[in-house]
Amino acid sequence: MEGPLRWVSMKRSGLKAKNLLATPGFSGQVLAVLPDVTYLLGNNGEILWLLRDGLPLHRRSIEISFLPPSSCRGQDFFVEDHFLKIGRGLTYDLRSATEWKPLPLNLEERGPLQKKQASVRQLLEVISFSGSHNNPDELIFMISLLVKGQPFAIYPLELMSNKIYTPILNLAKLYLGQGMANVLISARGLVGLGPGLTPAGDDFLGGILFASHWLKKVYPEEFSWDEQPICDLIEWAKDRTHPISFTILKDLALGHGPEPLHELVVRLLQEEDPVRGMNCADSLGRLGHTTGWHILAGFLTGMLLLPDKPNRFWS
Repeated sequence: MEGPLRWVSMKRSGLKAKNLLATPGFSGQVLAVLPDVTYLLGNNGEILWLLRDGLPLHRRSIEISFLPPSSCRGQDFFVEDHFLKIGRGLTYDLRSATEWKPLPLNLEERGPLQKKQASVRQLLEVISFSGSHNNPDELIFMISLLVKGQPFAIYPLELMSNKIYTPILNLAKLYLGQGMANVLISARGLVGLGPGLTPAGDDFLGGILFASHWLKKVYPEEFSWDEQPICDLIEWAKDRTHPISFTILKDLALGHGPEPLHELVVRLLQEEDPVRGMNCADSLGRLGHTTGWHILAGFLTGMLLLPDKPNRFWS
């Protein structure tokens, strides 16, 4: 039996969430309820989420001051007259929500690619040096060793971490050595790899695809691969991982991610001091138990993509 009627005001909303909530007749069910996030699945297949104040925003998220404990998986929801109603006892007021937008990237202020990738390496080193080298940041430590050409096989890992991180590191090595051309078929092995609503393989792959999207956008003369194989990969992944993870992965491939990831792109591609990106990295690391760290590991790997050469072009 549901509790008494409760009203909650919304604070900020990403553009995708705003548009979904403005769709006439938008309705669906609660897909998952976590301590700080409630995921909603619309009848049109689109996912958005309610997010506790203080956590990283996303184009699909709606920020609220608190999450009432009355929501549960499988409850119906619908939008009516500027109100989001979940079950029979919970109503969110949409009228007070302002639109959140990620920090814009000014393409005119970009620096030389080689210099910016040096900044990425420096930030990777700083994060690796300051980390505990235990879950959830151990993957970043191993990526830093891989980038420097140092062995990481002697680093002690638990059995589960070995099963997850070995294929991730193999893909990272392929990506760093051969670029995009030979990666995306191998990348299918990461889809759905690991436990949870957003498996580690999806998070890492999403970070790589997010970085490659922005590298191509900012440096089109350096990167000219055909994007169709990426679209094919995302379509292939649709039924091979959790719907929440698939939605996040697809958005990352299109250049849409959590707030600190967008800010980190701007810091690295427009500013000179990569250490200023540490705050963004710390904020991203607070996303989920390991999700943010794994996305960050993929993103930093992705930012070190080699410029295209004729034998790596996709025609």
